[in-house]
Amino acid sequence: MKRWVLTFPGMQGGHADQETVVVEYTGTAGSGGHALYADPSGRIRVEITGGGLAYLLTGDGVPDTPIHAEPLPDAT
Repeated sequence: MKRWVLTFPGMQGGHADQETVVVEYTGTAGSGGHALYADPSGRIRVEITGGGLAYLLTGDGVPDTPIHAEPLPDAT
């Protein structure tokens, strides 16, 4: 997959919409050896395993808590 949409959990007990962001494959691998994806600004970087488990990378490149990711069709 070349594109994924990430869904970030909202505040516990809150009723606001969850924040989502689309990330695209960077052509490189993360520290865990899995595909590395980023949003257009490069601010959000995430390593996504072959099974779709997504780890948001911290500033030092270390995987953080997994977040929800859904594959998107490739842009045509």
